[in-house]
Amino acid sequence: MKLVSKKLYVRSKKRMELINITHMVREIVKHSNIKDGLCLIFSLHTTSALLMNEDESGLKQDIIDFLRLIVPENREYHHHHYLYKDGRMAVNAWAHLRSILLGLFLVIPVKDGDLLLGGRESIYFVELDGPQERNIVVQVWGV
Repeated sequence: MKLVSKKLYVRSKKRMELINITHMVREIVKHSNIKDGLCLIFSLHTTSALLMNEDESGLKQDIIDFLRLIVPENREYHHHHYLYKDGRMAVNAWAHLRSILLGLFLVIPVKDGDLLLGGRESIYFVELDGPQERNIVVQVWGV
């Protein structure tokens, strides 16, 4: 069994956005020389998420609108009373809650040296509290 671990860096431009990282993950899988196994994609940030879905602009906007509807930013959250060590007030509870709904990781099968995705599936990093630079760990293991 072989394990390859790499870090991806993504810079978001908006408060909330879906960034297609499929091509970056595929490159890591390709260079791993692992033919069959699993690929773990993990975000190192609790105000972000990962998901798989179609790469269609209307659907991406629907996902953002859905998250805003079920976890609105304009309400009172207990987290907003938390003070960081540097004295700043936490004001991003909605981003943490949205992250819980979507999740911080994906596991995708690797077959014949490539991600085993459906014909329309893409991998998205979901920025929930941007714009920021973010770190994503990709681990490929197998034979």
